Amino acid sequence: MARENTVLSLNPDRETLLPHESALRKGDFEVISVSAPLEARFEIEMGRCGIFLTSYLTPFVVYRDLASLFRRNCPNGLIIFFMERPEDNIPDADILLTDRHEPRFMVERIRSKQRTKLG
Repeated sequence: MARENTVLSLNPDRETLLPHESALRKGDFEVISVSAPLEARFEIEMGRCGIFLTSYLTPFVVYRDLASLFRRNCPNGLIIFFMERPEDNIPDADILLTDRHEPRFMVERIRSKQRTKLG
């Protein structure tokens, strides 16, 4: 069952999203960090996610497939995509972030989006 405070982080290089994962943990989120798309697929299919976080390191075709799977399994969940360039257009993402965003900004955005979905 999806839980709104559980984050599935697909972090292919195990480094890029570490500051964001740390900020999430400090913000009372449970973070499941995986490095391979197959692991992410397994976690999504198990429904252990309320938020899906990934980055530009995930090949776009893989991202689209996982985002679609996430929407089917976690229809009330949020997708967060960490972009390489601010002008990138990422479909299906609820929150888009770049290097200029502090990790704590992401936690604030998540809380705001969750309040909007509930209200």
